[in-house]
Amino acid sequence: MASPHSDAVATDTAPTPEVQPLTSLLAHPLLQDPKFVAAAGGLVVLFLLVSVLRPGKKAARRNGPATVLLVGPSDSGKTSLFAKLVHGIYPQTHTSVVPSITAFPLPSPYEDGTTKNLRLIDLPGHPRLRDQLERYVKEASAVVFVVDVQAVVRNAASVAEELPPVLSALSNLAVRLPPSSPPPKLLILAHKADLLARPAPSTTHSPPEIPETTLATATERLKSILTREMDRLKSSRESSGGKIEGMSRVSGSSSSGFFGRLFGFGSGSGAAIGGSGGDDDEDDVDEGLVWGGKGPFTWEDVEGVEIEWAASGLGVPASGKNGEATEEGNGLDEVKRFVWEV
Repeated sequence: MASPHSDAVATDTAPTPEVQPLTSLLAHPLLQDPKFVAAAGGLVVLFLLVSVLRPGKKAARRNGPATVLLVGPSDSGKTSLFAKLVHGIYPQTHTSVVPSITAFPLPSPYEDGTTKNLRLIDLPGHPRLRDQLERYVKEASAVVFVVDVQAVVRNAASVAEELPPVLSALSNLAVRLPPSSPPPKLLILAHKADLLARPAPSTTHSPPEIPETTLATATERLKSILTREMDRLKSSRESSGGKIEGMSRVSGSSSSGFFGRLFGFGSGSGAAIGGSGGDDDEDDVDEGLVWGGKGPFTWEDVEGVEIEWAASGLGVPASGKNGEATEEGNGLDEVKRFVWEV
Protein backbone atom coordinates (compact mmCIF):
# COMPACT_ATOMS: atom_id res chain seq x y z
CA MET A 1 0.00 0.00 0.00
CA ALA A 2 1.49 3.33 -1.02
CA SER A 3 1.97 5.96 1.64
CA PRO A 4 0.22 9.34 1.45
CA HIS A 5 3.59 10.98 1.00
CA SER A 6 4.36 9.08 -2.18
CA ASP A 7 1.02 10.16 -3.71
CA ALA A 8 1.80 13.79 -2.99
CA VAL A 9 5.15 13.53 -4.68
CA ALA A 10 3.63 11.96 -7.75
CA THR A 11 0.97 14.67 -7.98
CA ASP A 12 3.26 17.71 -7.54
CA THR A 13 5.96 16.63 -9.94
CA ALA A 14 5.45 18.30 -13.38
CA PRO A 15 7.03 16.96 -16.55
CA THR A 16 10.05 18.87 -17.82
CA PRO A 17 9.05 20.94 -20.89
CA GLU A 18 10.74 19.97 -24.07
CA VAL A 19 12.90 22.80 -25.44
CA GLN A 20 13.23 22.86 -29.18
CA PRO A 21 16.71 23.67 -30.42
CA LEU A 22 17.22 26.80 -32.55
CA THR A 23 18.13 24.67 -35.55
CA SER A 24 14.69 23.07 -35.51
CA LEU A 25 13.01 26.52 -35.45
CA LEU A 26 15.09 27.63 -38.41
CA ALA A 27 13.95 24.52 -40.22
CA HIS A 28 10.32 25.74 -40.13
CA PRO A 29 8.75 25.39 -43.61
CA LEU A 30 8.00 29.14 -43.82
CA LEU A 31 11.65 30.00 -43.28
CA GLN A 32 12.59 27.69 -46.11
CA ASP A 33 10.41 29.66 -48.53
CA PRO A 34 12.61 32.29 -50.31
CA LYS A 35 9.61 34.53 -51.06
CA PHE A 36 8.56 34.63 -47.41
CA VAL A 37 12.12 35.37 -46.26
CA ALA A 38 12.47 38.15 -48.84
CA ALA A 39 9.12 39.72 -47.83
CA ALA A 40 9.96 39.55 -44.12
CA GLY A 41 13.38 41.06 -44.71
CA GLY A 42 11.87 43.85 -46.76
CA LEU A 43 9.40 44.69 -43.98
CA VAL A 44 12.21 44.82 -41.41
CA VAL A 45 14.23 47.18 -43.61
CA LEU A 46 11.16 49.35 -44.25
CA PHE A 47 10.36 49.65 -40.54
CA LEU A 48 13.97 50.61 -39.82
CA LEU A 49 13.94 53.26 -42.53
CA VAL A 50 10.68 54.74 -41.22
CA SER A 51 11.93 54.85 -37.64
CA VAL A 52 15.21 56.50 -38.66
CA LEU A 53 14.17 58.89 -41.43
CA ARG A 54 10.86 60.30 -40.18
CA PRO A 55 12.11 61.72 -36.85
CA GLY A 56 15.10 63.19 -38.67
CA LYS A 57 12.83 64.99 -41.11
CA LYS A 58 10.74 66.51 -38.35
CA ALA A 59 13.74 67.64 -36.38
CA ALA A 60 15.39 69.23 -39.42
CA ARG A 61 13.52 72.50 -39.00
CA ARG A 62 15.37 73.03 -35.71
CA ASN A 63 18.82 72.90 -37.35
CA GLY A 64 20.62 76.15 -38.13
CA PRO A 65 19.21 79.58 -37.29
CA ALA A 66 15.70 79.66 -35.85
CA THR A 67 13.11 80.54 -38.49
CA VAL A 68 10.36 83.11 -37.80
CA LEU A 69 7.48 83.77 -40.18
CA LEU A 70 5.76 87.13 -40.54
CA VAL A 71 2.16 86.51 -41.63
CA GLY A 72 -1.11 88.42 -41.56
CA PRO A 73 -3.45 90.53 -43.69
CA SER A 74 -2.25 92.79 -46.47
CA ASP A 75 -1.22 96.32 -45.42
CA SER A 76 -0.67 95.27 -41.83
CA GLY A 77 2.97 96.38 -41.94
CA LYS A 78 4.80 93.06 -42.32
CA THR A 79 7.27 94.24 -44.98
CA SER A 80 8.15 97.41 -43.09
CA LEU A 81 8.66 95.34 -39.95
CA PHE A 82 10.88 92.97 -41.93
CA ALA A 83 13.01 95.84 -43.27
CA LYS A 84 13.39 97.44 -39.87
CA LEU A 85 14.41 94.22 -38.11
CA VAL A 86 16.83 93.14 -40.83
CA HIS A 87 18.27 96.39 -42.18
CA GLY A 88 17.49 98.88 -39.41
CA ILE A 89 15.61 101.21 -41.76
CA TYR A 90 11.95 101.94 -42.31
CA PRO A 91 11.45 102.68 -46.02
CA GLN A 92 8.26 103.27 -47.94
CA THR A 93 6.94 99.85 -48.96
CA HIS A 94 4.28 98.34 -51.20
CA THR A 95 2.20 95.18 -51.04
CA SER A 96 4.44 92.12 -51.36
CA VAL A 97 3.77 89.49 -54.02
CA VAL A 98 6.67 87.15 -53.24
CA PRO A 99 8.15 86.01 -49.92
CA SER A 100 11.15 87.89 -48.55
CA ILE A 101 13.67 85.54 -46.90
CA THR A 102 16.93 86.36 -45.19
CA ALA A 103 19.19 85.30 -42.35
CA PHE A 104 20.77 88.04 -40.25
CA PRO A 105 22.40 88.64 -36.85
CA LEU A 106 19.84 89.98 -34.39
CA PRO A 107 21.32 92.14 -31.59
CA SER A 108 20.22 91.15 -28.11
CA PRO A 109 17.27 93.22 -26.85
CA TYR A 110 18.93 93.17 -23.44
CA GLU A 111 21.85 95.29 -24.71
CA ASP A 112 24.50 92.86 -23.52
CA GLY A 113 26.50 93.00 -26.75
CA THR A 114 25.53 89.54 -27.97
CA THR A 115 23.88 88.62 -31.27
CA LYS A 116 21.82 85.67 -32.47
CA ASN A 117 21.43 84.42 -36.02
CA LEU A 118 17.80 84.48 -37.13
CA ARG A 119 16.08 83.48 -40.37
CA LEU A 120 13.13 85.77 -41.10
CA ILE A 121 10.48 85.09 -43.74
CA ASP A 122 7.90 87.70 -44.74
CA LEU A 123 4.93 85.98 -46.42
CA PRO A 124 2.62 88.02 -48.68
CA GLY A 125 -0.82 88.76 -47.29
CA HIS A 126 -2.66 88.60 -50.62
CA PRO A 127 -5.41 85.92 -50.40
CA ARG A 128 -4.19 84.11 -53.51
CA LEU A 129 -0.69 83.77 -52.05
CA ARG A 130 -1.51 82.58 -48.55
CA ASP A 131 -1.09 78.92 -49.46
CA GLN A 132 2.64 79.52 -48.99
CA LEU A 133 2.02 79.36 -45.26
CA GLU A 134 1.82 75.56 -45.45
CA ARG A 135 5.12 75.41 -47.32
CA TYR A 136 7.11 77.47 -44.83
CA VAL A 137 5.43 76.74 -41.49
CA LYS A 138 7.13 73.33 -41.27
CA GLU A 139 10.47 75.13 -41.05
CA ALA A 140 9.37 77.66 -38.45
CA SER A 141 10.01 77.79 -34.74
CA ALA A 142 7.68 80.77 -34.38
CA VAL A 143 5.12 82.81 -36.29
CA VAL A 144 4.29 86.49 -35.87
CA PHE A 145 0.73 87.30 -36.95
CA VAL A 146 0.82 91.02 -37.72
CA VAL A 147 -2.40 93.06 -37.45
CA ASP A 148 -2.98 96.77 -38.04
CA VAL A 149 -4.52 97.51 -34.66
CA GLN A 150 -6.05 100.78 -35.81
CA ALA A 151 -7.83 99.20 -38.79
CA VAL A 152 -8.92 95.98 -37.04
CA VAL A 153 -12.06 97.62 -35.69
CA ARG A 154 -13.54 97.88 -39.19
CA ASN A 155 -12.20 94.63 -40.66
CA ALA A 156 -12.22 92.36 -37.60
CA ALA A 157 -14.16 89.54 -39.29
CA SER A 158 -11.78 89.22 -42.26
CA VAL A 159 -8.71 89.38 -40.00
CA ALA A 160 -10.07 86.66 -37.72
CA GLU A 161 -10.79 84.38 -40.68
CA GLU A 162 -7.07 84.35 -41.44
CA LEU A 163 -6.21 82.98 -38.00
CA PRO A 164 -7.67 79.40 -38.18
CA PRO A 165 -5.31 78.30 -41.00
CA VAL A 166 -2.33 79.61 -39.01
CA LEU A 167 -3.48 78.01 -35.75
CA SER A 168 -4.35 74.72 -37.47
CA ALA A 169 -0.99 74.54 -39.23
CA LEU A 170 0.92 75.19 -35.99
CA SER A 171 -1.19 72.78 -33.91
CA ASN A 172 -0.77 69.98 -36.44
CA LEU A 173 2.94 70.72 -36.63
CA ALA A 174 3.16 70.53 -32.83
CA VAL A 175 1.58 67.07 -32.58
CA ARG A 176 3.98 65.70 -35.21
CA LEU A 177 7.14 66.96 -33.51
CA PRO A 178 9.22 64.64 -31.33
CA PRO A 179 8.38 64.99 -27.61
CA SER A 180 11.76 66.59 -26.91
CA SER A 181 11.19 69.44 -29.41
CA PRO A 182 9.99 72.82 -28.13
CA PRO A 183 6.44 73.70 -29.21
CA PRO A 184 5.90 76.25 -31.99
CA LYS A 185 5.22 79.76 -30.77
CA LEU A 186 2.76 82.34 -32.08
CA LEU A 187 2.90 86.06 -31.39
CA ILE A 188 -0.27 87.96 -32.25
CA LEU A 189 1.01 91.48 -32.77
CA ALA A 190 -0.98 94.70 -32.46
CA HIS A 191 1.09 96.66 -34.97
CA LYS A 192 0.97 100.41 -35.66
CA ALA A 193 0.15 101.01 -31.99
CA ASP A 194 1.86 104.40 -32.26
CA LEU A 195 -1.16 105.62 -34.25
CA LEU A 196 -3.27 105.23 -31.09
CA ALA A 197 -1.03 107.49 -28.99
CA ARG A 198 -2.17 111.00 -28.16
CA PRO A 199 -0.16 113.14 -28.71
CA ALA A 200 1.64 111.35 -31.53
CA PRO A 201 5.15 110.12 -30.68
CA SER A 202 8.13 112.22 -31.74
CA THR A 203 9.39 111.64 -35.29
CA THR A 204 13.01 111.84 -34.15
CA HIS A 205 12.79 108.22 -32.94
CA SER A 206 12.48 105.18 -35.19
CA PRO A 207 10.98 103.04 -33.88
CA PRO A 208 9.14 105.65 -31.83
CA GLU A 209 8.88 105.89 -28.07
CA ILE A 210 5.32 104.69 -27.36
CA PRO A 211 3.74 105.15 -23.90
CA GLU A 212 3.43 101.86 -22.02
CA THR A 213 -0.27 102.55 -21.48
CA THR A 214 -0.77 102.82 -25.25
CA LEU A 215 1.04 99.53 -25.86
CA ALA A 216 -1.12 97.81 -23.22
CA THR A 217 -4.30 99.33 -24.66
CA ALA A 218 -3.40 98.18 -28.19
CA THR A 219 -2.72 94.64 -27.00
CA GLU A 220 -5.95 94.39 -25.02
CA ARG A 221 -7.99 95.87 -27.86
CA LEU A 222 -6.68 93.35 -30.35
CA LYS A 223 -7.11 90.40 -27.98
CA SER A 224 -10.68 91.39 -27.12
CA ILE A 225 -11.69 91.86 -30.77
CA LEU A 226 -10.09 88.65 -32.03
CA THR A 227 -11.43 86.59 -29.14
CA ARG A 228 -14.93 87.74 -29.97
CA GLU A 229 -14.49 87.01 -33.67
CA MET A 230 -12.94 83.59 -33.06
CA ASP A 231 -15.88 82.71 -30.84
CA ARG A 232 -18.18 83.74 -33.68
CA LEU A 233 -16.24 81.50 -36.06
CA LYS A 234 -16.47 78.60 -33.63
CA SER A 235 -20.25 79.01 -33.44
CA SER A 236 -20.38 79.16 -37.24
CA ARG A 237 -18.35 75.95 -37.45
CA GLU A 238 -20.67 74.12 -35.07
CA SER A 239 -23.81 75.23 -36.85
CA SER A 240 -22.48 74.43 -40.33
CA GLY A 241 -21.19 70.97 -39.48
CA GLY A 242 -17.51 71.85 -39.30
CA LYS A 243 -16.90 74.15 -42.27
CA ILE A 244 -15.73 77.68 -41.55
CA GLU A 245 -15.98 80.43 -44.12
CA GLY A 246 -12.63 81.23 -45.66
CA MET A 247 -11.11 77.77 -45.20
CA SER A 248 -10.59 75.14 -47.86
CA ARG A 249 -10.49 72.14 -45.59
CA VAL A 250 -11.55 71.34 -42.07
CA SER A 251 -9.75 68.08 -41.35
CA GLY A 252 -8.19 65.06 -42.99
CA SER A 253 -9.86 61.69 -43.08
CA SER A 254 -8.94 59.16 -40.42
CA SER A 255 -9.80 56.18 -42.62
CA SER A 256 -6.37 55.65 -44.16
CA GLY A 257 -5.76 52.56 -42.03
CA PHE A 258 -2.79 51.24 -40.10
CA PHE A 259 -0.18 51.61 -42.82
CA GLY A 260 -1.49 55.05 -43.74
CA ARG A 261 -1.05 56.24 -40.17
CA LEU A 262 2.29 54.48 -39.86
CA PHE A 263 3.87 55.95 -42.96
CA GLY A 264 2.02 59.28 -42.89
CA PHE A 265 -0.13 58.81 -46.00
CA GLY A 266 -3.12 61.16 -46.06
CA SER A 267 -6.47 60.23 -47.47
CA GLY A 268 -6.09 62.66 -50.35
CA SER A 269 -9.63 63.83 -49.74
CA GLY A 270 -8.89 67.50 -49.46
CA ALA A 271 -6.69 70.29 -50.67
CA ALA A 272 -4.10 71.90 -48.50
CA ILE A 273 -4.60 75.13 -46.62
CA GLY A 274 -5.31 77.86 -49.07
CA GLY A 275 -6.37 75.45 -51.77
CA SER A 276 -3.07 73.95 -52.89
CA GLY A 277 -2.84 70.20 -53.11
CA GLY A 278 0.16 68.30 -51.83
CA ASP A 279 1.64 64.85 -51.52
CA ASP A 280 3.68 65.53 -48.39
CA ASP A 281 3.12 63.26 -45.41
CA GLU A 282 2.09 66.22 -43.27
CA ASP A 283 -0.57 67.74 -45.52
CA ASP A 284 -3.59 66.51 -43.54
CA VAL A 285 -4.69 69.29 -41.20
CA ASP A 286 -6.99 68.62 -38.27
CA GLU A 287 -8.81 71.83 -37.37
CA GLY A 288 -10.26 70.16 -34.28
CA LEU A 289 -6.98 70.91 -32.50
CA VAL A 290 -7.91 74.61 -32.54
CA TRP A 291 -11.48 74.82 -31.29
CA GLY A 292 -11.58 72.62 -28.19
CA GLY A 293 -14.86 71.30 -26.82
CA LYS A 294 -18.25 72.89 -26.40
CA GLY A 295 -18.55 76.38 -25.02
CA PRO A 296 -16.98 79.74 -25.87
CA PHE A 297 -13.65 79.86 -27.66
CA THR A 298 -10.54 80.38 -25.55
CA TRP A 299 -6.95 80.67 -26.72
CA GLU A 300 -6.03 77.90 -24.30
CA ASP A 301 -8.11 75.54 -26.49
CA VAL A 302 -5.44 75.69 -29.22
CA GLU A 303 -3.37 72.55 -28.68
CA GLY A 304 0.40 72.48 -28.67
CA VAL A 305 1.03 76.17 -29.46
CA GLU A 306 2.43 78.83 -27.15
CA ILE A 307 0.43 81.99 -27.89
CA GLU A 308 1.67 85.40 -26.83
CA TRP A 309 0.43 88.95 -27.39
CA ALA A 310 2.36 92.17 -27.95
CA ALA A 311 2.16 95.62 -29.51
CA SER A 312 4.55 97.52 -31.75
CA GLY A 313 4.92 100.60 -33.92
CA LEU A 314 7.41 102.01 -36.41
CA GLY A 315 6.40 105.65 -36.55
CA VAL A 316 6.87 107.47 -39.83
CA PRO A 317 9.14 106.23 -42.67
CA ALA A 318 12.60 107.67 -43.38
CA SER A 319 12.56 110.31 -40.67
CA GLY A 320 16.30 110.92 -40.34
CA LYS A 321 19.49 111.32 -42.34
CA ASN A 322 19.73 108.79 -45.18
CA GLY A 323 16.38 107.39 -44.14
CA GLU A 324 17.50 106.57 -40.63
CA ALA A 325 16.39 108.13 -37.35
CA THR A 326 19.03 109.27 -34.90
CA GLU A 327 17.48 107.50 -31.91
CA GLU A 328 15.47 104.37 -31.20
CA GLY A 329 12.42 104.18 -29.01
CA ASN A 330 10.59 101.17 -27.56
CA GLY A 331 8.31 100.53 -30.54
CA LEU A 332 9.89 97.17 -31.39
CA ASP A 333 11.06 96.07 -27.95
CA GLU A 334 8.33 93.46 -27.43
CA VAL A 335 8.84 91.96 -30.90
CA LYS A 336 12.61 91.78 -30.44
CA ARG A 337 12.26 90.04 -27.09
CA PHE A 338 9.88 87.48 -28.61
CA VAL A 339 12.08 86.54 -31.58
CA TRP A 340 15.19 86.54 -29.38
CA GLU A 341 13.64 83.87 -27.13
CA VAL A 342 12.70 81.58 -30.06
